[in-house]
Amino acid sequence: MNSCSISKPRIGICVSKKKRLLSELIEIRIKKFRGKGSFIKFYIEDLNLEKCQVKGEYFNRKTKQWEEGIFPFPETIYVQCYVDQQRLKEIEQVIGQKVFNNFIFDKWQGWELLSKDTVLQHSLPHTVQMKNKVDIKHFLYYHQDIILKPIDVSTGHSSRGLFRVKLQKNNIINVFFTKKQKIKEKKFESFDTFFEWISLKISTNEYIVQQSIQTVMLDKNATDIRLNMNKNAKGKWEVSLLLMRVATNSSYIIPSTVKILSIDKLVKLYPESKLKWNNIKNEAIHIGRRICHTFDKSGYHMANIGIDLGLDANEHLWVFEVNPLPHPLNGKDPSHKKPFEYACYLAST
Repeated sequence: MNSCSISKPRIGICVSKKKRLLSELIEIRIKKFRGKGSFIKFYIEDLNLEKCQVKGEYFNRKTKQWEEGIFPFPETIYVQCYVDQQRLKEIEQVIGQKVFNNFIFDKWQGWELLSKDTVLQHSLPHTVQMKNKVDIKHFLYYHQDIILKPIDVSTGHSSRGLFRVKLQKNNIINVFFTKKQKIKEKKFESFDTFFEWISLKISTNEYIVQQSIQTVMLDKNATDIRLNMNKNAKGKWEVSLLLMRVATNSSYIIPSTVKILSIDKLVKLYPESKLKWNNIKNEAIHIGRRICHTFDKSGYHMANIGIDLGLDANEHLWVFEVNPLPHPLNGKDPSHKKPFEYACYLAST
């Protein structure tokens, strides 16, 4: 196609060849976006810095089809996959500080960054990077209830790869995990038999071990809180989504089937609850803004993050993890279009 027909601002979306679901999400985001702009998705190796061109696919908003071509360099780039930091610096030499979501961190990198903030430290469960059998054993016998999480953010979403390990009386070990979107449980008579079993399923250097936090129960089911933070059309961080998720089971490991409620609905559905929902909402937002500030202060150009929080019985909020590639919820979730609103803002500055 004639690349001259591509109107400004040209918004580039750097995608992964492996993570097809994220690439498909781009089209959903575009269709929900009502502003001006042309969208080009591409692989990082197809960005030609010398010629200031990119080989990729342009989304024709009239035909709603992707069209291949070679296009002028985008004014701004939304990163949706891992890109080497040196490569990102080379791109910024061409378009300036207009490459955002430029730190696709794993769960350990995310925890390390947040743990440097003295305010956030009080909201972080005890977490270590798993290196060997001794790490798990000491952690389990100290906390009694722990979570094993895959470090890679692309493999550890929606409770995939998670194991909850509980130490019971007489050293009996219960393990909870998901299989085909159902919660499974296994019991072991000793730590050694448990470790022999878990070693066949995970690689120790690819997991973190985290203190398990028992969250408040609603209708006898486990809960967690999802907070999506986005930079808006004015370049400022804002809350685009804050919801309580109620599982269909009592386990911390939450399957894909959940009940999703706003804080306002929670107040109406559970009027007898002694929880101070407005205070909880304000504290969650405060933590979210502190996390965003931490990323900004660290020099990373982030604009779209998902935060999973847990509320314990003492109304203390815990940060379970932060996701640099959050998947918006279906429906009217503003998180769909916010990255492109911010991209247009960047392109105009």
